[in-house]
Amino acid sequence: MTATSTTSTVVVDGAVPAPTRRHVGALDGMRALAAFGVVATHVGFNSGASLGGGPLAPVLARLDFGVTVFFLLSGYLLYSPFAIAALHDGAAPNVGRFYLRRALRILPAYWVAVTVTLFLLSARRPDGADVASYLLLVQDYDGHNVDPSLTHMWTLAVELSFYAALPLLAHLARLARRRTAAGPAAALRGQLLLLGGLVLVAVATDVVAHAGRSTRQDILIWLPANLDWFAAGMGLAVVAEALRSGVRLPRWVTGVRDAATAPGSCWLVGGLLFALATLPLAGPRNLALPTAFEWTTKHWLYTGAALALLVPLVLGDGGVLGRVLASPPMRLLGDLSYGVYLWHLPLLLAMQRWLGYRTFSGHAPLLFVLVAGSATAVAAVSWFGLERPLLRLGAHRAPGSRGVSGLGSGATRGTQDAVADTTASTTAHQQPS
Repeated sequence: MTATSTTSTVVVDGAVPAPTRRHVGALDGMRALAAFGVVATHVGFNSGASLGGGPLAPVLARLDFGVTVFFLLSGYLLYSPFAIAALHDGAAPNVGRFYLRRALRILPAYWVAVTVTLFLLSARRPDGADVASYLLLVQDYDGHNVDPSLTHMWTLAVELSFYAALPLLAHLARLARRRTAAGPAAALRGQLLLLGGLVLVAVATDVVAHAGRSTRQDILIWLPANLDWFAAGMGLAVVAEALRSGVRLPRWVTGVRDAATAPGSCWLVGGLLFALATLPLAGPRNLALPTAFEWTTKHWLYTGAALALLVPLVLGDGGVLGRVLASPPMRLLGDLSYGVYLWHLPLLLAMQRWLGYRTFSGHAPLLFVLVAGSATAVAAVSWFGLERPLLRLGAHRAPGSRGVSGLGSGATRGTQDAVADTTASTTAHQQPS
């Protein structure tokens, strides 16, 4: 199976037909790499391996880069049907169906992991407010992100906020198009205005967070600070559909398309950007707070590296690596990656206690094998026993009524089902990416 995308056309309820995007299998493999990279970065930090002077220490410390990859994947995969509908003046995806599938994908498995962690795996006894905050996924915003075994869940709160905002953002872009002119070119301008606005919000949030005498770390783990990563993925969705549809694009965009035909060069650029992020200019590798320059440098180096990795997979066929990432074993690991993310940090901290290993006391290789293996096993039970059955149930029972607030007349089923479910993103230790 290759990593290429193709389109077909469907007609629903007399709406203007819009092409639908088929699944890009290589992105499942990319999710798997990102997820196990995050396992490695947590093991590296808690064992102390990423804090030392060895040649791999800076790499281990920066594998929180997985959070960037996951946010871009969320933006691309989830915005694709909205971008397709906008550029073809087709029916927007049904909002109720969108929210149902997102809830079924994220919440049940998350609730199980959080409940087991709080009451069985964590060394910290929770109070009622902590439990409620975690279950409602508002811990980023109300100060209850306090359990060391669950610090990585902040990204899920950001993801949930993005899910809630996405249909409205798509609607705003279509409104901007309707107030100017008709046609694909006007639709593309509306999309680019939206994406530019999201990037500006992220930049402004960065400025506000670092403006005072002390950095507002809480703001940096809110959705606004990370909107540029989602916007980058959304931009890939818009560009991919515009290229397939023959919409006239700026010259720099066609240059990106040409670059996608040389995946090796793209991944070389991505590797160089990631290598720069391992240097001290991107901030400390411990829990010391980075300066505004360091945080911003790391943030944008991660953005560029993630785009360089994903462009050949989304806009091209990905070459040999794309075929490897789209292979059945990698796609299976991609399916399991959300469960691996949910369980790996609670299992890591519990195993260190059970084995009598103090934090920063070493044993990184053994811990990685134990945590990656046990998290994968638990993730398999979660995927086959809970996540996949619920997604199939949701596919059969999702609402088919009109969207709310004029967001659309009901999605084409093919469009919505073509969107691959993306995992929630991940992070390393207690610092926001």
